[in-house]
Amino acid sequence: MTFEPDDKVRQVAEAYAADAKDFARDHFGVTLDSSDESIECLETILDRFHRELPTAKPSEETVFRFAKMFGSYVGEVFRGNHGATWGIVTLGDESFPGLRAQTTGTLFWPWGRVENRLTSGAENNVWHYYQALVGKASGRVGPPETAVAKRSWWRRMW
Repeated sequence: MTFEPDDKVRQVAEAYAADAKDFARDHFGVTLDSSDESIECLETILDRFHRELPTAKPSEETVFRFAKMFGSYVGEVFRGNHGATWGIVTLGDESFPGLRAQTTGTLFWPWGRVENRLTSGAENNVWHYYQALVGKASGRVGPPETAVAKRSWWRRMW
């Protein structure tokens, strides 16, 4: 596995992360404030997304757009709070956007994790993933499920 820093990937991720904040605020009334704890709020949104998947039947392209947006938010929160570099991770014959943590050198790709969360469910919990990345113990923080609007949002953005 190799990693190549890429400033263009960082720029794209920053833009998608800003979109994630706007989307969460405008469609769910949730403020994503770039704190570590905000990832738990994001997990609540992603859970809602996953539960609506069978009914909404979004295209793979739509799912991946949301994965890029929310995965970029996860990556940007980690980068801002713990230090990391965006770039291209190469594993075998495949390359994809990801990050390298400054202190540990850990390589991770939040776009893929969020896509798995959306399509496969709670076993890919993004809050747990993030906690593992930062080495924090779990504690309940963030709004209850009822804070996430009770409407379908798959069609709201794309």
